[in-house]
Amino acid sequence: MLKNHKNCQNNKQNIVKKYAFSSLLLGVTILVGCQSSPNSTVTTKSSIATTERPLVVKRVSDGVQDIQWDIVQIEGKKAQFFHSTPYLMLNSQFQQIQGNTGCNSIGGNYVIDTVKHRLDLNARSGYFSCDSALAQEAELSDALQAITQFQINGKTMSLLNSRGQMLIQLQRK
Repeated sequence: MLKNHKNCQNNKQNIVKKYAFSSLLLGVTILVGCQSSPNSTVTTKSSIATTERPLVVKRVSDGVQDIQWDIVQIEGKKAQFFHSTPYLMLNSQFQQIQGNTGCNSIGGNYVIDTVKHRLDLNARSGYFSCDSALAQEAELSDALQAITQFQINGKTMSLLNSRGQMLIQLQRK
C-alpha cells in the first residue's frame, strides 16, 4: 500500500513537472512571438514590393484642424494657466477635440464646415478639482457648447456663438 502511494506521488510530481515545463515553453514562445523586430528589408530599385504599408495619418491643411490652438481669452477674460496651458486641437482624423482647460483635459467630438466657417463642438472636461480654476472651467465649458462658427485672422482664431459674439479667442501654437 505504501509502495502504491509513493508511485502515485511520483506520478503526480512527473505530471506537475511536465505541465510546468510545457507552460514555461508556451510562455517563452508567446514572448518571442510578441517581440518586435526591426524591418531588415533592404529596398532597391529591383526589389519586389512588400505588402507592408506605413501607417498613414490623415492630416488636413485647412488652417484650423490638426493645429494646437492656445486659449487666450474666454468671454473677454484672459485665460489663466493652472496646471497646464489651456488649449484646443481639432483632430481631423477622428473628428475629436483634444485640449485642456488649464486644469482638466478636454475631450469630445466636432463637426466642421470650413467653407461656411461653421463649427459644432460637443466637448466635455475632466473632474479634477483645481482650487481657483472652477470659474474658468465653467465659463469655458458653457462657451464651448455655444460655439457655432469660427473666424481666422492670421494666427488668431475666434470662436463665435450664433449671434456672432466672440466667446473664445485662440492663438496658433
